[in-house]
Amino acid sequence: MVAITPYKWKDPASLPLRGEDWRDKPALEDVDPKIMEWMRQAAGAHGILTEAADAAAQATPKAANDNKPLPFLNPADWHGQPVPTRQWFLEGLIPARHVTILAGDGGVGKSLLALQIAAASAMSCETLGTRPAAGRALYLGAEDEADEFHRRLAEIADGHERSLADLSDLRLIPLADRDALLAVPDRSGNMTKTAVLGSLIELVTDFRPGLLVLDTSADLFGGDEIKRVQVRQFVAMLRTIAIDCDVAVLLLSHPSLQGMQSGSGSSGSTAWSNSVRSRLYLTHAKEDEDGRLLTTKKANYGKLGNELKIRWRDGMFVPDDGKPSPAAGLLKQRAVETFRTLLSTINRAGIRVAPTKGVNYAPRVLAERKDAGGIKAKQFEEAMQQLLDDGLIKVVLEGPPSRPRQRLILSSEDYGPQDAES
Repeated sequence: MVAITPYKWKDPASLPLRGEDWRDKPALEDVDPKIMEWMRQAAGAHGILTEAADAAAQATPKAANDNKPLPFLNPADWHGQPVPTRQWFLEGLIPARHVTILAGDGGVGKSLLALQIAAASAMSCETLGTRPAAGRALYLGAEDEADEFHRRLAEIADGHERSLADLSDLRLIPLADRDALLAVPDRSGNMTKTAVLGSLIELVTDFRPGLLVLDTSADLFGGDEIKRVQVRQFVAMLRTIAIDCDVAVLLLSHPSLQGMQSGSGSSGSTAWSNSVRSRLYLTHAKEDEDGRLLTTKKANYGKLGNELKIRWRDGMFVPDDGKPSPAAGLLKQRAVETFRTLLSTINRAGIRVAPTKGVNYAPRVLAERKDAGGIKAKQFEEAMQQLLDDGLIKVVLEGPPSRPRQRLILSSEDYGPQDAES
C-alpha cells in the first residue's frame, strides 16, 4: 500500500530550489504570471472557506437541555396527594405561570385594557366585572412614553375611586425612545436573547410581579413572524420567565389583515397561537364607536368562545352588560356627592345656577370649577337628574313676579320664596 503524506499547498514563489538556501531567489521566472496569480487566488479562497466553516460550526447553538437530565415522573407517586388547584391571574382569561396573547388592531385599546388590568391587580380591586389576582404588576411598553402612562393611570385610578398613590405595586418600563427587542436571530436563524431581555429577567426576578405585560410583539420580537421555529423559540423564552418567576405573561400583538378579515385575530405563523395556552382578541363593536368585544380565541384551561362586552368611558373600560359596574357605580356616586357639595358652596357664595341650559346651567358651571375633581358636565347632568328625582335638590323662583329666575338649591337649604312648581 502506498502511504499518502498530507500536503499543505504553498505558493511556489516562496519555495527554494533544490540545493539552494531558502533565502535564494526561486527560479520560477519562466512560469506564466497568469498561472501564478490563479494559484495564489485558489489558495486564498481555500483559506476563506475554511475560516467560514469553522466560524459556522462555532456559532451553531447547542440544545438547552444538553446537560440536564430529562424529568421522569411516576403518576402513581401522586396517589393520596391533594390535586393542585389550577391557578389563574384573571379567571377564565389569563392563566398563571403561562403566556397569554392579547391581540387587537391599532387603536382598539388593547394597551389601555392591559394597563387597566395591571393597575387593578396593583390596587387589589375589581375591574370589568372581575377581579385579577392582587399583587405586583410590571408593564413593559415599547410604544408609549412615561407621560402617556401618567395620563392613562390617572384616569384609571380615578375611575376606580383611587389615586396614583394606590399604585405602589405597579412598575412601568417605557421604551418608546429606544430599541426594545428582547430576542433576535443569530447567523443560524436561532433566536437569542438580547441585553434588554437579560435586564428584564433581572427586574422580574427582583420585583416578583404576578403579571408581566409586554407591549407589543412587533417591537419585542426580532425574528420573522412567519418562521415557526423562531416564533416557538421566542414564546419558549417567555414561558421560561413565566415558570421560573411564577408570573403570568400577557403579550400584546397586532393581527394581520387576513386575521382581521377572518375574525381570528391571528398573525404570521400558526406557532403564535399554538405555543400559548390562552389567546384573546379585542375588537370594535359593530356600529358603536365606544363598544368593544373581548373574545377568547384559544383556551386550553377554560371555555372557548367566551365574549366580554365592554365600553370605553372616561378614559377606561367598563362592562357593557346593561348592569352598572362597581367602578361605574363609584363614579356616579362621586358625581352625586360632589354636585351636592358644590351646589351648597356656590349658593352660599351668592352664585345662582339653574337646571335649564343657558349661561347658568348647573352641570356646566360645576364642571368648570377647579374643585370639581375632573368630573365632566355630562356626569353632573346625570347626577342632577338623580338628585331631582330623589327630592334632594329643588328649584325655587327668585326676583319679581314679572321676571322670575330659577335657582337650584339643596332641599335642606331653601333660600327661595316659593317652588317653581307652585
